Amino acid sequence: MSTPTDVVQQFLSHLNAQRIDDGMDMLAEDVFYHNIPMEPMTGREAVRAFAHEFGMGARLQVDWQLVSIAGSGDTVLTERLDIFTAADGKRIAVPLMGSFRIKDGYIAEWRDYFDLADLERQMAAMADPATTEQN
Repeated sequence: MSTPTDVVQQFLSHLNAQRIDDGMDMLAEDVFYHNIPMEPMTGREAVRAFAHEFGMGARLQVDWQLVSIAGSGDTVLTERLDIFTAADGKRIAVPLMGSFRIKDGYIAEWRDYFDLADLERQMAAMADPATTEQN
């Protein structure tokens, strides 16, 4: 039987292998997802749609670098650097903290805490045809 930490590590492995749907399948059907400070959402299919709309695995290659991971009971905390790279080499690198709660082998709650202003600045630079590569 997998530990909660194993579940989160497998989830991240799926995303980093560009198997976004395999990762989304690890979410509970009624998962609560909050990309803080954005609006929260509920439901696996809502999160899957959000990931695809953002471009994960299609327009943007995912490389979520795990800095630290800690688990206690059904809760797993991660410190990550989430990197998204476009086909033209431009990238977004977002430092963040993540919190996952595992229930019955599925991710039942997922919260990521990050600086929205930093993400928006990087996304604007990525969309600017005058820029070449974003750190």
